[in-house]
Amino acid sequence: MKAKKILAAILAASTVLAFAGCSQDTNNGGGTNTGNSSSTGSSDSTSTAAPDNNEKKLTLKVLTHRTDRLEDGSLEEMTKAFEEANNCKVEYQGFTDYSTDVPTMMNTTDYGDVLMIPDTVKLKDLSNFFEPLGTYDEIDAKYNWADKKMYDGTVYGIAHLGSIAGGICYNKRIWKEAGIEKLPTTPEEFLNDLKLIRDNTDAIPYYTNFADASWTIVQWASLVNSASGSKTYENDILTSKRDLFVEGDAYYEVYKLMFDVFADSTLHEEDPMTSDWEGCKERINEGKIATMVMGSWAVSQFKEAGDNPDDIGYMPAPFSVNGKQYAEFSSDYCMGVNKNSAGEIKELGKKYITWFVEESGFAEKEGSICTVKGSKLPDYLSDFEKCEMFTTQPAPEGLVGVWDTINNESEVGTWQGDAANFKIRIAEAAFAGEGIDKFKSILDNANEKWNTTRDKNTELANYNG
Repeated sequence: MKAKKILAAILAASTVLAFAGCSQDTNNGGGTNTGNSSSTGSSDSTSTAAPDNNEKKLTLKVLTHRTDRLEDGSLEEMTKAFEEANNCKVEYQGFTDYSTDVPTMMNTTDYGDVLMIPDTVKLKDLSNFFEPLGTYDEIDAKYNWADKKMYDGTVYGIAHLGSIAGGICYNKRIWKEAGIEKLPTTPEEFLNDLKLIRDNTDAIPYYTNFADASWTIVQWASLVNSASGSKTYENDILTSKRDLFVEGDAYYEVYKLMFDVFADSTLHEEDPMTSDWEGCKERINEGKIATMVMGSWAVSQFKEAGDNPDDIGYMPAPFSVNGKQYAEFSSDYCMGVNKNSAGEIKELGKKYITWFVEESGFAEKEGSICTVKGSKLPDYLSDFEKCEMFTTQPAPEGLVGVWDTINNESEVGTWQGDAANFKIRIAEAAFAGEGIDKFKSILDNANEKWNTTRDKNTELANYNG
């Protein structure tokens, strides 16, 4: 398909490797959140591999956000191959609110041996918490997104999988029954389509999942780069020193669409405060829910949740630049090794990351994009055929980590979802019917905090381009 050919051209220089878990296709390239991606489980849980009395076996503690795969046993079952090959035991600890709980644990030295690196860790601080995994050139030769957790030429984390950022999960049958013949390419079309679903079906047009807002609302952030159509969008915001939120620009327009959807009570669930993440999987599979902004990682979960996997689709973000749609492909969480672990455990942790990415088959099972360059793309991306695909360029030398520093120190948190975050405040204002003026004042406040912190940043001030 056209989307795959475009991705293949982007990754044409990749080495074609044959791994058990990342099936290869010499005609297609691979790569894609989020985005960051997010917590996907429903409850804290710990899964421990079957005990063994052999005292020589090492135990590797792995922290994960995938509580769903702990609860269904698939993660433990998958890991048996690694345990047998390395004469070890892997102990998983799952966190529903990973992005909050794990950073708190990192105030001590006891935060597992292998873990998904929280986005709250500044790039320049990676070496304080994680072991080096290799140079950028070494990692980039094999894997996509080598720059995601890299500082000063050293990589501290490798993406456990990738996805198309800036997409929307939807029930194809419901959208068709509503009379929608063409997927939306603008916010106006998207809103009109949700109204058609409301008027012509019994499905909830859009499901906010607001009860789990600390991570579900963050999914909207994954639309921004795609909406911009630019691989240098955030770098350009820094170097131009313009506001983060500018009407007509991607950050503004994405959250304006979110505000408009949330502000119309006829377009979403009756009580967003009591929404149910685990329950919504089955409901979108059944056609009781029509649409959700989620990373492409959610597609496989929605397909598996019921008897109608073929009804689950994934559409591009409804934004266009000069009449053309774009889609960013990006990494999900990156896996790192705790620098405080014992030496032999550190080496086992590195082997685990290599095995997980190259051989476990996890990305393939999840319908995601394997981190290994040259891996086959999943078939569900057919709705992206007319999009121009791109991957964002890393920050130029002299600005590495500056975005994250400003983002975190200003507490704007483009990828966070705490109670004071602008995304939460926008949602609450929308639900309360407070109107467009409130929406703008929230963004004005975020701009003020962003600009104040940005203007104090010496690295940006000294940057000469």
